Amino acid sequence: MSQETSAKPDSAAKPYTEAESSEQAGKVAEGVATYAYTPFKKHVSLQPQIAGIAVSDEVWRFAAAHELIPCLETAERLIRELFPKVLGIRFTYEIDPEIENESYIVIRAKVQGKFEELLRADWAYTKKITRLVPISKLPLFSLFPVVE
Repeated sequence: MSQETSAKPDSAAKPYTEAESSEQAGKVAEGVATYAYTPFKKHVSLQPQIAGIAVSDEVWRFAAAHELIPCLETAERLIRELFPKVLGIRFTYEIDPEIENESYIVIRAKVQGKFEELLRADWAYTKKITRLVPISKLPLFSLFPVVE
């Protein structure tokens, strides 16, 4: 039989003398700080958004399928710029009950103001949106101002 020699240095074979003291023997760990578990609630919106506005899955699918997201973002920006007071904007997916296979997105904007101001804002919106958005995309969405 051959003799096996240990490749370990002498220091590895020696036990730590500090751990053998009677005061530390048997102690595994002392609590330094008390930790309380509090579940972290991360508020991440899993709902898709267009122009920072949460939209339904069907609005998102329709807008993505027809490449409308930049157009809707432009529309939202114009509404906020042109109308005197905008209380909220919502995108909804609508199916035309009279025309087969016809659907579009309706932008419902809650607005406040005098009738003349709102009429001018609506006219200005129509003029600007027709210049900024491709003509082929215009029938796929419409503005519906709701006066509060």
